[in-house]
Amino acid sequence: MTTSRWVTTGMLLVSVLGMAGAAAPAIADPGAEQITVTGRVQAGVEPRCFLLPGQGRSPYLLVGGDPSVVKPGAHLVVRGRPDPGAPTTCMQGTPLHVSEAHPA
Repeated sequence: MTTSRWVTTGMLLVSVLGMAGAAAPAIADPGAEQITVTGRVQAGVEPRCFLLPGQGRSPYLLVGGDPSVVKPGAHLVVRGRPDPGAPTTCMQGTPLHVSEAHPA
């Protein structure tokens, strides 16, 4: 019986963590300053995970944004709030909560 409870709890944990992925809208710290970055979007190793690689820095994981604009191969100017401590399922990059994105 105890084993069954642990399995159920484990499944719930996976479900909750799955909802915290990059595709889920999230709010960054409202006190964080917005930044603007430019680059070509790359697909991450996990589905629906999009990265904006950096020159001399770790890539940004793009969280949110218009999916018709924020997609692999697009060369974009992205404005948003970095949120280094945000949980995601992507396992790559520093989360950047996108407030606007448009072609570069």
